[in-house]
Amino acid sequence: MRFRALANTRVVSLATYFAILLFNVYTLSLYYNQQLTFYIHPRYITFTVALNAISLVACAVGFLVLAWRMGTATSKSTTAVASPDSSPGSSSGAASSAGWRPSFTVLVAGLVLVAAYALPARTLSSGTADQRSANFNSIQAQPSGSGTGSGAGSTAGGGAGGDTLALFGADTSRLTVADWALAFNLRSTPASYVGKEVDVVGFVFHPKGTPEDVFYVSRFSVTCCAVDARPLGVPVYSPGWQEEFKEDSWVHLTGSFAETEEDISEPVVVTPKNIEPTEQPEHPYVN
Repeated sequence: MRFRALANTRVVSLATYFAILLFNVYTLSLYYNQQLTFYIHPRYITFTVALNAISLVACAVGFLVLAWRMGTATSKSTTAVASPDSSPGSSSGAASSAGWRPSFTVLVAGLVLVAAYALPARTLSSGTADQRSANFNSIQAQPSGSGTGSGAGSTAGGGAGGDTLALFGADTSRLTVADWALAFNLRSTPASYVGKEVDVVGFVFHPKGTPEDVFYVSRFSVTCCAVDARPLGVPVYSPGWQEEFKEDSWVHLTGSFAETEEDISEPVVVTPKNIEPTEQPEHPYVN
């Protein structure tokens, strides 16, 4: 029975090595196909790739060594069974005919890997944004010097009021969706935004409860990985937008802010000058 338990333990270990190897290969393939940024912040790419490469080599060695040991143990067991000194009911014979039932951990890992390989790599979508709508347009100021401009983070962090757009300089067309979400969080008056130019890229998102004529050009803000992603967006007033664009499609929006009477959280909406379909950016998330 001890031999049987040892054999089952080794099979579980072998399956675990194999599952980790598949995960390493999958992660490295995402990097090779430039899709790893769909799941983690770009700053962690080098770290993630290096660890997965090391793990791949270590697990491959462990897998081969364990497979060799199992092969050697099996041949010794077969010899013992064939020996005339072995009784028909010996533990070795029982072990050779015993089945193996995979552990729950191995089953879960296998299902995750099957899903990972079967489903195409893709970014977070409006469905995820709806699930996290409680944090919609919730963004914290970056430390000084890490925002769009050196003044953006330091002043915002101090909770300054007044004309929030002065934090970002005069050329507002360079601001990202994250920059505008930060400005919205400072709760300035609509007059601070009216007439300011907007030039952003994002996916079409229509949160539940949003007026029919309004949609958001949205992006996700990621601090570490997709698990902590928060949806952000710039509201656009465009009656009949449903006939031109589908949710989750990527668009390039240009226009300017105007006051609105629509029932939305933001003080203004964008009056579009042009909205055109575009490709998903190489780095789909903003930081």
